[in-house]
Amino acid sequence: MTGVNTPLVPSATRTGLSAFRAVSSQTSCQDRSGFTLIELLVVIAILGILGSALVVSVQSGYKQARQANCKSNLRQFGVALTIYRGEHDNRTPDWLSNLYPEYVDDRAMYVCRADKNGGTDRPRPDALMKLIGGTDEITEPFWDNRQNTDSSRNEAIACCSYLYEFSNAKAPSKWRAANQSTSSDYRMRDYKMDQMLYGDNSNMIKGKVMPYSASRIPIVRCYHHWRDQRIYGYPNSSAKSAQRATKQYITLNVAYAGNVFVGPPWWEGTLHPGETRD
Repeated sequence: MTGVNTPLVPSATRTGLSAFRAVSSQTSCQDRSGFTLIELLVVIAILGILGSALVVSVQSGYKQARQANCKSNLRQFGVALTIYRGEHDNRTPDWLSNLYPEYVDDRAMYVCRADKNGGTDRPRPDALMKLIGGTDEITEPFWDNRQNTDSSRNEAIACCSYLYEFSNAKAPSKWRAANQSTSSDYRMRDYKMDQMLYGDNSNMIKGKVMPYSASRIPIVRCYHHWRDQRIYGYPNSSAKSAQRATKQYITLNVAYAGNVFVGPPWWEGTLHPGETRD
């Protein structure tokens, strides 16, 4: 029997086919090589920028959420204090804790989510006080948490992040002198009521001392959001005419009238209509 005849392929043709296969294989490998180093670096840079923007956005969202929760607490305190005064001949409670449980039924309201100490320490953070300068006269007797042993406060409230301006704490002697009080039993509520009704040297118009508006004098304050933003205001109790308004750290406040507002740490330094930054 004769075998199957295999067609003969010229050697030149075989050489061409081998070269074609080699080029085709090289091209295929090049197609699968992926990103170049420069392209990879560009992608990494873009991802870094997007990641940074996401972090900033998330942090901003957290700040806004904490502020919203704190403002809600302050608004409820404002309503509770207004009702309390209506039932007690316009007298404010000795302490914010005295509102619980008849006027405020949730103890969680007394703790601000931005308070790193959870309401167990000072209402004005040390870091803030060091930045704005001066000594902190708001010591333990002014706080409304378990570190305050005043018999008139409600011990059921162990933690409180907020500074209650109209408290039963004894006013410092220089504050009594500022309002020309000779009473040895001059309390914070007395000082604040005098300040609201009669004013002081920080609220003068054309050389005349003017009373403060009930919608601008704070009754409860929160200092724990001070890092969140800055607003223009006067820095201290010196004469406004001798100062320049600058960007100040913020506080969240509920006024005596019950409205919530954002102000500087020294609330008397708030800019009013007609006052400029210069």
